[in-house]
Order: sequence, then C-alpha cells, then structure tokens
Amino acid sequence: MRKLILFACSIAAAAVLGGSAGAAEPDVGVLSVEDGRGAVMLDLKGSVLGRLSNGTLRVTDHTPWDRYSALVVGRKVTQERLGPKIVLYRGQGLRFRMVGGGYRIVVRGAGISVSAVGRGVVSLDGEPRLPGEDVGVYSLEDGVDCDVERELCTPLPDEVERFTLGSPPGEDDGRPQR
Repeated sequence: MRKLILFACSIAAAAVLGGSAGAAEPDVGVLSVEDGRGAVMLDLKGSVLGRLSNGTLRVTDHTPWDRYSALVVGRKVTQERLGPKIVLYRGQGLRFRMVGGGYRIVVRGAGISVSAVGRGVVSLDGEPRLPGEDVGVYSLEDGVDCDVERELCTPLPDEVERFTLGSPPGEDDGRPQR
C-alpha cells in the first residue's frame, strides 16, 4: 500500500514538474510522516495521500470550483460542513486523497501517515501521552519513505515546527521557519 502511495505521489510530482517545465516556478517539496500522534497541518498546492487511525481531518479547499476534490473514506466516518470550502471529517481508519488543487489540511489524532508533494507550508506537532512516548517520524527529503526507511527519518517535534515545501530556484535550505 505504501509503495502505491509513493508511486501516486511520484506521478503527481511528475505532472506538476512537467506542467511547470521552462517556467521560473519554485521546485516541489515532499513530506513523509509515519505513525504520527499529534497534528500535521499542510497548506499547499499539490497532492496529499494519507491515513488516520483515529481522529479528525479538517479540509479547506482553496480552489473549490476546479476539477479536483478531496476523497475521504473510512469506518464510522462523519462529515460536517463548516463552510462553503471547509469540511470536518471524524472517524476511525480514515483514508484520504487530495490530488491537484490547493488545500489546507489539518490532521489530528493517532496513527497519522501522510505522503505529500507540492508547494506550500507544513506544521508538525507531536503530542505524546506520556513523557518519552514515540510520536512518530517525518522526513522532508526526496525519496525517503518513513514507513520503509524509518532510521533516516526524524522524530516529530514536541513543539510546533513549521517547514516550507518547495523552494524558489537556487534556494534550498530545508531549515524550519519560526
């Protein structure tokens, strides 16, 4: 399943890169989160695939009239429309896909796994129940899958940290923004 997610993200990245070939647009960035507990917030234009064992998923579609829409499935899923562009999903075993378009996505809960490719910002906040508890891992490195290569990934931060996905040409520091 994870390989399928990475394949889909690779295809999405190729489509984004192919569409911007020759243009002076920023490069796309990637994010991989595995076994997360806490919150993962993304505000990006691109593609996101993920799973959530238990918790909430809030999706704001920045481009609701384009041809792309969010797909969310799972057990005991409830959907609450909070506005014309905002939907809150609650449930267990949620699986979600947002391919193309612009979204603000807030995933809160346990068992968070996310693969994203695009341009925008991401905030990560691990929330352990007990001191020293594993809150999951993440990577912003291209080609690193935290499900397969966990040792190459970084533990989710205990305090909110914000990162940029993608960068303008010639600028690629990958450091957290504060």
